[in-house]
Amino acid sequence: MRITVFFLFISQAIFSQNLVLKNVNIIPVNQEITIKACNVFIRDGKIEKITPYPFIKEPKKRVNKESTAGYTVVDCNGGYLIPGLVDMHVHFPEKNSPIKLQEFLKLNLAAGVTTLRSMRGESWQLALRDSVNRGSKKFSPELFVSYVFPQKDSLLTKESIEKIVVDAKSKGYDLIKYLGGISQNNINFLAESCRQNSIALAGHAYDKSLARSIDLNFASVEHYQAMYNAFMQDSLHFKKLIENMKAKRTAFCPTLSFYYVYGFGYSENELMNRNGMNFISPVVKKAWLQEYNEALTETKAQLKEDFETKYVQKSKQQLAGFNRILKYVVDVGVLVLLSPDDGIFNVPGFGMYEEMKLYKKAGLSNYQILKCATYNAAKYFNAEKIWGSVEVGKKANLVLLNANPLENIENIKHVEATILNGKFYLQTELVKENK
Repeated sequence: MRITVFFLFISQAIFSQNLVLKNVNIIPVNQEITIKACNVFIRDGKIEKITPYPFIKEPKKRVNKESTAGYTVVDCNGGYLIPGLVDMHVHFPEKNSPIKLQEFLKLNLAAGVTTLRSMRGESWQLALRDSVNRGSKKFSPELFVSYVFPQKDSLLTKESIEKIVVDAKSKGYDLIKYLGGISQNNINFLAESCRQNSIALAGHAYDKSLARSIDLNFASVEHYQAMYNAFMQDSLHFKKLIENMKAKRTAFCPTLSFYYVYGFGYSENELMNRNGMNFISPVVKKAWLQEYNEALTETKAQLKEDFETKYVQKSKQQLAGFNRILKYVVDVGVLVLLSPDDGIFNVPGFGMYEEMKLYKKAGLSNYQILKCATYNAAKYFNAEKIWGSVEVGKKANLVLLNANPLENIENIKHVEATILNGKFYLQTELVKENK
């Protein structure tokens, strides 16, 4: 697909708030349909109207159908428009990371990710989030930022927990992340304080228990192990547990790609050819390969002759066993989210496809996968009336693809452009500095 832009020669991005995406097929994702041959009008960062193609009038032309005066027209030549992707478990790069912050943000945009949920939030991320919301920060997805709750239980009291939660809420954090390490009394105090102060509690399963986390009204449980263990420990009552999870609207973010990489089941060639690796600098590739080999060497040294059977094969068996569980919980309507998690060989943004491949391996349909990566995230934030689908009145956070992902989920890799609050970014411009 070749994109044609009328009225403007672009070098980096179209920052006009008024766009027409001409001749585009829409996959709204709030329902499993493809709406063929549309024109999508975007004004002030929102979808203003959707009309049938080719009924638009370009300036200075005689036939007056839909006027495009005052808009920048992008001829999408039959491409496919979906909601922006949402990575629901992100860790921002640390100071010593080989990938720097601006590269991290641009790579996410280049892959079609328009929203990030930071699960290791820091105060500076609040300022970044607010600058993105104001429109003063370019080249960054929108952000939701967690406050990471302390793990030193001995210092906590009911009063100190209440103070932490109130302080986090007043500073503007979007959720509290539980990592671990606190007593049963204190987790009860924390859950109650979050409820009273109307701030979400999410994170690692409390005491590794999915059932306990659901009872504590976690907004989401992160990583696959808690659900896998719940099924293995009591498969007969698992259905009832999942019904309770669904009723309480506890979401689930399994982050499989991270565990596949650190399961040491991939060859070096497979790792170096994962999605987005062609956009990563040689310095980053070298650093990631070194980190991977160091972890592999250390694990082999610890387990010796048991490495294959007690680590590699065990990891493969667990992840394979989890596949049927994931398929079941999606089919029955649990709010499943999507993220590859932070880590080596999960290229920011581009790792979303690696996670989608694993959902496909578990038997999910292409539509179910797209929904996990877009609309479900909006539902998690109670924002499905604002964003998360391609509809009139919704925020114009969108991805333009050159092939239909409902036909083949691999087509999610073929991003032509990302639209963020009505601003149009060509992928080639976002990644050209890294090639």
